[in-house]
Amino acid sequence: MASAPAAGPAAGPVARLERGLAGTRDVAARLVQVRRSALFDGPQRAGGRLYLRRPGDARLEYDTPEPLVLLKRGDTAYVYVKSLAQVQVMPAAGAGVPMAWVLGSSLAEIRRLAEVRAVDGEVEIVPRRGSGLPWGSLRLGFRGGSDFPVRYRLKDAGGDEVEIRLEDVRRNRGVPDSHFRPIWPAGTRRVDLGR
Repeated sequence: MASAPAAGPAAGPVARLERGLAGTRDVAARLVQVRRSALFDGPQRAGGRLYLRRPGDARLEYDTPEPLVLLKRGDTAYVYVKSLAQVQVMPAAGAGVPMAWVLGSSLAEIRRLAEVRAVDGEVEIVPRRGSGLPWGSLRLGFRGGSDFPVRYRLKDAGGDEVEIRLEDVRRNRGVPDSHFRPIWPAGTRRVDLGR
């Protein structure tokens, strides 16, 4: 009886990520986020919906603990805070949306700005010095046999850690363009940052 071949590099987590990126046009999912920071007394939990579309459009709609929308479209990012009736507008590079950057890129594009390596069955992405990426490291994890990462653990430059888990993931089903339009309720005050 022949034994199964050993898992080679093609079966490793970096190869899984490469296949997942190449095979994804858009994503809609529920997200659960936990932030750990020395500034908070215990973990801060948030939840909502995530929408992504290649090449790099992203919308994170937080329902809890309070309504907030983070939108990245092209080179611009928007942070809409419902309770303040305000939207902050800034260059996308300063917004720190690593999920949109990763999922909107190819593995070759990611490697131009960051080191990519397999660590304990996951993929670790560490920005290169001078890359301009505003975070320290990102770990991506998979579930089951899927090549699409559903767990993201981010360490920012200040030492905070954020873990995002995606649930009810729907890939390549066509996220409407309306999800990525920067349209806000009447009376929303616009604040331009970093321009």
